[in-house]
Amino acid sequence: MPERTMPICFTREQVKVLEEYARVKGMLNLSQAVEEIIKSKAVVE
Repeated sequence: MPERTMPICFTREQVKVLEEYARVKGMLNLSQAVEEIIKSKAVVE
């Protein structure tokens, strides 16, 4: 996983959605969910 240098801020509601996404996908934490979403949107190569 590449090291990210820009912080990302979320509202409480967004964090809850990301936590649920991570739980459903069997991920260990919110960071994994964010990383998967970034990759799936082709924002980062």
